[in-house]
Amino acid sequence: MLKRMKEGFLEFISNRLFLFLLVTLVLFSILVCRLFKLQIIDGAEHLENFVLKSKKTITTQGSRGNIYDTNGKLLAYNKRAYTVVIESSDKISQMAKENKTSENYEKNKMIYTLIQVLEKNGDEIVNEFPIVLTKKGKFKFTVEGNSLTRFLKDVYSITSVDSLEGDQKKKATELLESTPDEVFHFLKTGEGGLTKTTGMFEIDDSYSTEDALRIMAIRYSIYMNRYSQTNPVTVANDVSEQTLIDIEENPDLFPGVSVTTDSLRVYNNSKYFSHIIGYTGVISTDELEKMNEGKDEEDTTYYDSSDIIGKSGIEQKMEEFLRGEKGKQEVYVDKLGKILQVASSKDAKAGNNVTLTIDSDLQKYCYDLLERRIAGIILSKFTTASEPGSDKMIPINDVYFALIDNNVIDIDTLNSESATDHEKSIYNTYKQKRTTVIGKIKNQLQGGAKQSDLTDEMQEYMLYVYDMLEDQKVLNTNLINTSDETYLDWKNERISQEDFLRYAINKEWIDIGELSLSSAYYDTAEMYDALVAYIGEELENQADFDKLLYKYMIKSGMISGRDVCLLLYDQSVLNKKKDDDYSLLLNSEISGYEFMKRKIRNLEITPAQLALDPCSGSIVITDVKTGEVKALVSYPSYDNNKLANGIDNDYFASLMEDKTNPMYNRATQQKTAPGSTYKPLVASAALEEGLIDPYTIINSKGIFTEVSPSPKCWIYPSGHHGKINVQTAIGVSCNYFFYELGYKMGMVNGEYHSDEGLKILTKYAKLFGFNQKSGIELTESEPSISDTDSVRSAIGQGTNSYTPSQISRYLTALASKGNLYNLSILKNVTNSEGKVKKTYKPELIRTINFKDSTWNVVKNGMYQVVYGKKNSIKYLYKSMKELKIAGKTGTAQENKKRPNHALFISYGPYQDPEIAVTVVIPYGYTSSNAAETARDVYKYYFNLMSKEEKKNKKALYPTSGAVSND
Repeated sequence: MLKRMKEGFLEFISNRLFLFLLVTLVLFSILVCRLFKLQIIDGAEHLENFVLKSKKTITTQGSRGNIYDTNGKLLAYNKRAYTVVIESSDKISQMAKENKTSENYEKNKMIYTLIQVLEKNGDEIVNEFPIVLTKKGKFKFTVEGNSLTRFLKDVYSITSVDSLEGDQKKKATELLESTPDEVFHFLKTGEGGLTKTTGMFEIDDSYSTEDALRIMAIRYSIYMNRYSQTNPVTVANDVSEQTLIDIEENPDLFPGVSVTTDSLRVYNNSKYFSHIIGYTGVISTDELEKMNEGKDEEDTTYYDSSDIIGKSGIEQKMEEFLRGEKGKQEVYVDKLGKILQVASSKDAKAGNNVTLTIDSDLQKYCYDLLERRIAGIILSKFTTASEPGSDKMIPINDVYFALIDNNVIDIDTLNSESATDHEKSIYNTYKQKRTTVIGKIKNQLQGGAKQSDLTDEMQEYMLYVYDMLEDQKVLNTNLINTSDETYLDWKNERISQEDFLRYAINKEWIDIGELSLSSAYYDTAEMYDALVAYIGEELENQADFDKLLYKYMIKSGMISGRDVCLLLYDQSVLNKKKDDDYSLLLNSEISGYEFMKRKIRNLEITPAQLALDPCSGSIVITDVKTGEVKALVSYPSYDNNKLANGIDNDYFASLMEDKTNPMYNRATQQKTAPGSTYKPLVASAALEEGLIDPYTIINSKGIFTEVSPSPKCWIYPSGHHGKINVQTAIGVSCNYFFYELGYKMGMVNGEYHSDEGLKILTKYAKLFGFNQKSGIELTESEPSISDTDSVRSAIGQGTNSYTPSQISRYLTALASKGNLYNLSILKNVTNSEGKVKKTYKPELIRTINFKDSTWNVVKNGMYQVVYGKKNSIKYLYKSMKELKIAGKTGTAQENKKRPNHALFISYGPYQDPEIAVTVVIPYGYTSSNAAETARDVYKYYFNLMSKEEKKNKKALYPTSGAVSND
C-alpha cells in the first residue's frame, strides 16, 4: 500500500514537474519568439530607414549687398519673401504608372495646375523664356544676336556646328536660323530637331497656345537646370500667403514643389536710377561659363545655373563685391525630404555694400526737370496745321497718332469682350478702312499706276508691302542687283510695284516656297497671283500696317482727336473717376487739342509716351575739383524692379516695342555731334599751335568761300559778325571764325589740305580725352573723332560724335583749367559691418598744360556766351544774380527732316568752379532749351530757387522761343 502510494506520489510529482517544465518551456519559447519578432521588426525598420536615408547638400545664398547714394540713402536692397520653387520628384513617375500616362503628361498637368493657383491668388510666374506671343497671336523672340544663337544652341543641344559634318552640319546651321514658331513646335512635340527626340515636353493640344507657352517656359527652366542636384528652379517670386497655404496643404497635387523664404532685390525710386544701378537676373549659359572659368566647384565664388547675377549697371559692374558668399549644409533626409540629421554646416555671408558718388536728391530733381522741360518744348511746337512746315512744328494729328503708334492706346483690345461701346465703334470703323485699303492695294498690284502717280497715303501703303515682303524673306534683297535698270526704275518711282514684282519673280528674287500654288506646275502669272493673294492675307495680321491705317483714319477725320482721347479713359490710361476733364471731353466742352495740351502740361501724358521729337535727354553733373559724377540722368527710364527677380515678360516686351527705347542710357550711350560746344577746344588748338593769338582779328563775312560747297555762319544771310577776335568768336559762336581756323590748320605751303587740319584737331581732341571712354563704370559707346573736312569739323560737325558723358569729361577739364579725369560714379565698398574695404577716386589722367592766356581766352569767351550783350541766352540767367557761370551753347543737325539737337555745357561758380553741367536734348530744336534746363539745375544746387519754385519744382515751358547763338 505504502509502496503504491509512494509510486503514485512520485508519478504525481513527475507529472507536475513535467507540466511545470512544459509550461515554463512554452512561456520561454513565447517570450523568445516575441523578443525575436520585435528584433526582426525593429531591425527591419532600422534597415528601411538606412536604405531610404540619403545625403543631400543644401546651398544657402548669402544676401546681396546694398547700394547707397553718396549721402547714405538706400537705393537697392533685399527683402524677404515667399518663393515657389520646383525640383525633380520620384512621385511624378509613380503617378504616371498609376494613371497609365507619361511623365511628361503628369509634369505638364501639375505645372498647369500650379499656374492656375498662382494666377488665382494674383501671383505671376517667373518667365524668362525668350519667346512671347504678340497680341496678334504671333510668336516673337525677345532676344537677338549672340543671345538668340545661344538660346537656339541650348534648345537643339548643339555644342558646335564646326564639329559636325555633312547633313548634320547642314541641319544644325538651319536650326540656328529657326523661327520662334519652329522652336515652339520642337519643344512642344520634339519634332524637327538635330536628332530624334522623343516628345521633348509633349505638351498636348488640350492646352491653349498661351497656356502651352507658359508651361513650356517652366519646363525649359527645369530642363536647363537638369544637371544641378542642389538648386531648385524658381517658378514665382514674392507670392501671397494664400499661395503658400494652397501648395503646402496639397502636396499630392504638387510633387517637387515647395515654398521657401527667399531674398528679393528691390530698387527705390527705380525710374531715377535704373540706368545707373541696372538689375539682377538668373545667370545665363554664357555668363555661367565666363564667371566659372578657372574655378573649382568647391570654390565659394562658384556659380550654379540658378544663381542670381548682376545683369547691367552697377549690379553687373560690382558683382564680385555685391554678391554674398554661399553657405552649405550636408544633411541626411528621409524619403519625404525631411531632414533627419545635419552632418556639417557652413553659414552664408552677406555681400558687401556699394556707395556711389551720385546725389540721389539732385538726380531726382534733374530727371523731373528734364521731363518737364521736354514737355514744355513739345507744347511750344503744337500746331493745328496738318503739316510740320519749315519750323518743324508738331501737328496735333501727329500727337493723336503717337498715342497709338507708341502703344499707349492698345488697338488690339478694341474688340475684346471687355471693350467699351466706344472702343467697339472705333474697331468697326477700322475694319471698314482695312477692307477698303487692302482692296485698293490688290487693285494697285493688278494693273495700277506707277509709284509717282499715287497719293502720299497709297505710296506709304505700297512701300509697307515692299518692306513686309523683305522682312519675311519672300523678297530676297540680297539677290537684287542694285544697278539693275528695272530696280532703279522702281526706286525712282518710274514704274509700278506690279511691274517690279513681276520682274522680281522672273529674276528669281521671290521665294515661292511661301506661296500657295495649286499644283507643282505653274507659270509666272500663277506665281504672281499667288503673291498678291499672300500679300492680302498677310496684311490682315500686320500690327504695323494696322497702325498705318489708324494714322490715315485720323488724318482723314474718320476718327476724331476726341475719339482718340476718350480711348485713354476706356483703357484706364487716365482715370475718368478722378479727372474733371473727362466730362468736358465727353460732352465736347473741350477740344482734343486743348485736352492734349492740358494732359502734357500736367505730365499725365509724358514726352516718353508720345515718342515725338523731342522725347529724350540727359544731364551729367560732375565735381570739377575731383571728377566725381554727382548726377547721371537719362530720360526716359524704366522700372528695373520688373526685370529683377525674374523678368516680367509682358513688361519687357513693352520696353522692346517702346519707340523711345527706355532701357538705352542716353548719358553714356547716345552719341551726337558736339556742335558749337566743340569751339573752346578748337580755339585752344589754334592758340597753342600759334595759328592765332588772343588779339588776332578775323573778318567774319557770313559765308566761307574758301572751300566748296561753301558753309555758312548761323547768322547768315541776315547778317555777319564782322571783325572779331577769338574770345568774341566763342561768345557769339561765330561759325565763320572757326571755319577759318579749321582752314588755317590745313594750310601747308600756301595750300589747303584737310587731312593736315584734321591731324591738329585730332591731337587736341585726344588731349581732352575724346579718343577714350569717359571712365564712368557703365556701358559706354566708343567716341568718334572727326576724320573728314577740317573746316566743318572745326565747328563740331564733320564726323565728330560723342556721348554726353564724354562731353562732360571735356567740360570738366575746361572748368578745372586742364585736369582730365577718368570720371567715376563709385565712392567706396564696405562690408556688412560698415568697414571700408575699398575706396574709389577718379583717376587724373593728365593735366593739360596750356598757356594761361589760352585758358583765359577760353574761359572769358564761355562767360561771354552767357552774359555777352549780343548773346540770345543772357535773359535766362539775368535773374540769377547771386551766381555767375560760364558756358557754351551747341546745336547739331543730324537729319534735315527732324529738329536740331540741343546742347549746353557750363560750369559754376565762374571764378571758382564747383560743378560742371552738361545738358543734351536730342532733337531739342535750339540750345537755349538746354541752357534753360542747366539754369534750373544751378538754382536747385546752389539753393537759389524762389519760394514758388521750391514749392512746385516745376518748369513747364521754355521762357522764350528764341534761337540761341550757335
